[in-house]
Amino acid sequence: MDTEIVDATKRDVETLVDIYSSPHLYHTKDEASWFVRSFFDYHHVKVVKLHDVLIGALFWRVEEEKHHGIAVIEDLWIDEKFRRRGFGEKLLRTTVEDAKTFFGKDGYILRKVVVTTAQDNKPARRLYEKIGFQKSAVLKDLYAEGENELVYVLTLNPKLTTVKLDKKHTTISLKD
Repeated sequence: MDTEIVDATKRDVETLVDIYSSPHLYHTKDEASWFVRSFFDYHHVKVVKLHDVLIGALFWRVEEEKHHGIAVIEDLWIDEKFRRRGFGEKLLRTTVEDAKTFFGKDGYILRKVVVTTAQDNKPARRLYEKIGFQKSAVLKDLYAEGENELVYVLTLNPKLTTVKLDKKHTTISLKD
């Protein structure tokens, strides 16, 4: 298969807006446009392309400041026709590696990756658990009554609380 996982470009914006404004994703065109464009302006978007057709996307951001070493996945989407074929896993693993590189460019270490998913979204839960994410909390009735969200955390460097690496100094703070 001719598949690639790449950083989204401005040429992908309208396609992503169309995808995120579809009825099953619950966004109006304006909401989808705001969501997609805000990530292009301030955060990160990875996409999966199969024969140059966009079939998946992952939106992520840095939590607070880089020195905390935390990345948050805001959304992971794979076109229904291509689910359960490994595209989501490949996109997620690639994004984690890219996030490590992103943090490392400024001398920081990615410690944790956080994602939430609906409690009843069993395929997503299986995917996160397969990669090594662990359920850490339940957000009861988060978006509506009876709709619980689960918080999953992938811990990469559990004992590190602060890391700053530069050419002259290394600062590492460890939890007791």
